[in-house]
Amino acid sequence: MVKDKKTKKVKVMTVPVEKPEAPTGIGDVVAALNALTISRGWQIITRVLDENIKYLEQAILEKQDPLTKITLTDEEVEGLRYKRGLNIEVKNTPNKYIKVVEDTGVIPEDFDPFYKTAKEMRKAEGLPEREEPK
Repeated sequence: MVKDKKTKKVKVMTVPVEKPEAPTGIGDVVAALNALTISRGWQIITRVLDENIKYLEQAILEKQDPLTKITLTDEEVEGLRYKRGLNIEVKNTPNKYIKVVEDTGVIPEDFDPFYKTAKEMRKAEGLPEREEPK
């Protein structure tokens, strides 16, 4: 066994870092979310989401998987529409939360960025409303 003389042993020191507390003031919450939306990390996330949305839109329009060229059923296309909507909702979550905080002046503890009903999802997708069963 030959040892490389250029290799040095390095002692790694770790320092515990406290987890920062979430801001509690309205101005602090808005500032933190604005900082998030311009961070490099969020730019990576939005780029990934944009690529997902673009892929899903192509699959929905062509009713075919863009990579495999496999034809999709109507049920699969509906699933992709739903998934596209979720990608858009995730992408818009910081701005939606900022808007809620600014509009209400309250920091909501129970905030769900996703569609609550199928009707909301269809509206966001630009699809016509379905008739309610009687």
